[in-house]
Amino acid sequence: MSKCIVLDAGHGRYGNPYPTIDGKYEGTQNFIYAGKLAARLEKAGFTVLLTRPCIDDDPSLAERGALAGKNNAALFLSLHSNAPGSSTPPDRYPLVRGVMTFYSLTAKEENAPFAAALNAAAAEVMQSDNRGIMIREYPGVPEDDYYGVIRAAAKSGCKQAFLIEHGFHTNIDDATFLTTDVCLERLADAEAAVITAYFGD
Repeated sequence: MSKCIVLDAGHGRYGNPYPTIDGKYEGTQNFIYAGKLAARLEKAGFTVLLTRPCIDDDPSLAERGALAGKNNAALFLSLHSNAPGSSTPPDRYPLVRGVMTFYSLTAKEENAPFAAALNAAAAEVMQSDNRGIMIREYPGVPEDDYYGVIRAAAKSGCKQAFLIEHGFHTNIDDATFLTTDVCLERLADAEAAVITAYFGD
């Protein structure tokens, strides 16, 4: 049986509108990209499950992560784009860009090399900043991952759980890349190659 990979297109269809490009949404662009990456992984011999098979699907964070454990997935990967936090002055929002990847603390040593390779590949293809990899703990619960999808995947048994922020949709350069079909094709090629190198037979 081929190895299973779960791809999670973050948010729902109209989740997080792009302030840089009218009519574009993080949730929709994640969905489009998930389909492209899935096609390449299936061609490489993986079984791929999508947490959002249809664009209007919007399961809970727990349901998304649990899909990995239910199917003995080798990898859970949640696909996102970013926006600056409240500590960033609004006038600097358009200037912030770059790729960053979070990985489950339940298998830190095993997960870090893959997170670093995936993050570097995405940053290179996007010609964006490599903002690095990191774990994030749930406040007051040091053994638990902060992000619900990573936490749910790890608790379901899939400790190879990651969330990648493909640039900032508040930055016009990152946003333009994420809404250009040929760019997403190139990104899918690069990330599928990294995934295959780490999780392929």
